[in-house]
Amino acid sequence: MIDLSWDSSRIQAYVAALPCFSGETHVRPLIGGLCNTNFVVSDKSGKYVARIGGDIQVHGIIQASVQNAMRAAGEIGVTPEMIHAEPGVVVSRYIEGRALTAADLADDGILQGWVARLSELHAGGRAVSGAVTHFDAFQTCRHYLRYCRAQGRDDLTGAADLVERLAARVGPYVPVLTHNDVVPQNAMVDTAGRVHLVDWDYGGFGHPWFDVAGLATNADASPEQEERIIRLYAGDLTPELMERFRLFRVAVNLREYLWGLVQDLSSGLDQAIVSAGMSALYPDETAGYSGYADMNRRRFEASLDDYRRHHP
Repeated sequence: MIDLSWDSSRIQAYVAALPCFSGETHVRPLIGGLCNTNFVVSDKSGKYVARIGGDIQVHGIIQASVQNAMRAAGEIGVTPEMIHAEPGVVVSRYIEGRALTAADLADDGILQGWVARLSELHAGGRAVSGAVTHFDAFQTCRHYLRYCRAQGRDDLTGAADLVERLAARVGPYVPVLTHNDVVPQNAMVDTAGRVHLVDWDYGGFGHPWFDVAGLATNADASPEQEERIIRLYAGDLTPELMERFRLFRVAVNLREYLWGLVQDLSSGLDQAIVSAGMSALYPDETAGYSGYADMNRRRFEASLDDYRRHHP
């Protein structure tokens, strides 16, 4: 079994020897992750992605749940097939294509595919076998706030009360299978133009509109693009849907802001990997978790102002 404390060369050697590969293997790092270590593996049968990571208690990431969500998503057809799983290691088929960026919202074909994958995922909960986590954005924010306070961050006054006010406005809902980390780099478009969802660390059962709002706000969608996303997903654009979208847009931004703070306080991932990933994904921000937090703090403040303006 893999030991996550091994150095990179030993982990690569372990990955190369996994029984799912045949013949000579070539392993190279895959840059871009902010929470895991990833490799591209080539053997005589093709190319694969090996994702290395353990349970991360501070984020509620449990690898058994991650693997069950990923396996279900593969069965639904919204993510590449998982061909091997063991504690700490997941191997899936490699996508010949590229990660999405915020600019892809302007391509209506890609946008339709991205929203369609979310709709298919949300309708596919029966594919889950075994236990998966329940993702509650507001409980996540409560936990992050407690963690930050315990680490001496006392500059988040008012956030706890805001979380309770927002949570009280959600009302009852039917949980569906959700991704819960819908950022552009967690979706890819292949060479045939099909969009795929990737990275299932937070996959589980949750509120569908957290995913929908995440798609929009994590790509800095314009108001017109937001309306297009809502129509594609819900088939309509009503005041009730707009309020739900705006509420979850705030929740997404607050979660991402607090996630960045918590990662900055807790992560043991090699800083060089973090900096490289952040520079690749967000070149205009500080190359680290603090840069991710600052970016999402600005988004949070803007979306909260917008929500309060429309729904006092």
